[in-house]
Amino acid sequence: MIPEKLIHYFLKPAMRNQLHPQYDQVRTVVSGTIVATALLLILPIPLFFFPPPLIGYYGIAFLGICTLLCLKFYGIYWQPLILGLLTSYFVIITDTLETGAINSPAVTTLYLLLLTGFWFNRKVGLLMIGMNILAILIIYYKVPEVSDQSIYAVVSHIVLTIFFGTFFWFVQEQHDAARMQIREQQHIRIDLLNKAVKDRTRQLSTMRQNLASDFHDETGNMLSAITRQAAMLKLKLKGNPEIIPVVDNIIANSDQLYASSRDFLWSVNNNSDDPQELFAYLTSFGQVFYNQFDVAFSVNSSVNSGNEAAQLEPFASRHIIFIFKEAMTNVAKHAGATEVVLEMAVFPKHISIALQDDGQWKAPDTKSKHNGLVNMQKRSKDNGFKLNVYGSQAGTRLQLDAPFMIQ
Repeated sequence: MIPEKLIHYFLKPAMRNQLHPQYDQVRTVVSGTIVATALLLILPIPLFFFPPPLIGYYGIAFLGICTLLCLKFYGIYWQPLILGLLTSYFVIITDTLETGAINSPAVTTLYLLLLTGFWFNRKVGLLMIGMNILAILIIYYKVPEVSDQSIYAVVSHIVLTIFFGTFFWFVQEQHDAARMQIREQQHIRIDLLNKAVKDRTRQLSTMRQNLASDFHDETGNMLSAITRQAAMLKLKLKGNPEIIPVVDNIIANSDQLYASSRDFLWSVNNNSDDPQELFAYLTSFGQVFYNQFDVAFSVNSSVNSGNEAAQLEPFASRHIIFIFKEAMTNVAKHAGATEVVLEMAVFPKHISIALQDDGQWKAPDTKSKHNGLVNMQKRSKDNGFKLNVYGSQAGTRLQLDAPFMIQ
């Protein structure tokens, strides 16, 4: 049994999928060539001290290695296989003529070659029945002396070639029919699984929508009530200045909790996995946020063709929002920037979001437990993001790369 890893090593990535239309044939070619090459390297060893030299079989083994390399690097195999087949007939005919012609034991290697042909492909096997008969006739007519024994050997080999060819064809046809039946069953099961996954995804999307809507109504109303009641309490407690800071803290915490809950609820929504929706959300926040400061804010995005349907991992958008809110806050309060640009680029396997400013970020304080950059780096590491911060005289660039969900 040849390990699958060894077989896949010689297959191009596109052919390693079992659903690829050529997978079965190419897999058979690879496994058959590996076995045949190994046997051809061993076969001449016991006959090394007997004439004639069997260097030709090493030549066939070399062509087998060339077939594997052509398949791995160029994805082609028929051309080297045909060359190897023709070379095999030449070597076998030559070896047979030098060891007794039609009565030589070397004629039996034609049956092995015929079996190999049917192993690779039934059509090739049928063609090789005729080629084997032609090879037998060439061997017979190359020797001028003809006897009854030679005629008997020729007829026997031709009859056996037709018999084994028919047998190999029948067995291979049964094998192909069974394999096609298994493949059809696999396709049916895959279709059923795809349908089940789509149905469950639709149910989860509806559940996420309902959860976000219900939670928003309940939480939003409660937080709004707390804020209003705290504001009324503040008016009534004007004569108690020592209590006013406590009330202000309640109002600030309520507002912050409301903003955080909005981010969480938005990330629960099924549309939040869409990079375009995420970028629009960050853009909206940046515009509102930087309007409070004397900072110019602009955006720039690009999406590669064919990646419009790419989706982030579930709830990844929530962590990305927290990271860039922290970054935008740092830029406004600590970097001294006057211009900020939010950029997004969508690549085949990941999304890249960057925040570019013309200020200078402070070095992270490792002694502080609430350092913004340290928190961003930890959140990125926990979620499989790649986060880099580049500083220069022109400003600072924070770039985050997040992988897409595997389809």
